[in-house]
Amino acid sequence: MPIIPISIFNEKVWAYVDSGATFSIFHTRTAKRLGINILEGKQQMIVVGDGSYIPTYFHDLPVQIGKWQATAPIGFSERLGVGFNLLGRTGIFNHFQVCFNDRTRKTTFQKI
Repeated sequence: MPIIPISIFNEKVWAYVDSGATFSIFHTRTAKRLGINILEGKQQMIVVGDGSYIPTYFHDLPVQIGKWQATAPIGFSERLGVGFNLLGRTGIFNHFQVCFNDRTRKTTFQKI
């Protein structure tokens, strides 16, 4: 599974690289660990895989992947129904070329 370490505010956060997700959505536990008050973000209702909506609070945050950094909208939701953070396309895939190599089981990011 393409779960990678990224850094936000110099804190390591693990996230699943999800090319099928439009947005990056992390659990509110991650926001608390990073010292982010989720209610200060822009609220948006996001459709998830089963068709239901979850309230998500978006913040534009500095995300570091390897040696490269970009600012990306990261949403936080208490109702994220999976046990890991999701790193989606918006704000990430337009800054990086992302390559999934199933044979070597590696995911690589190259700054565009």
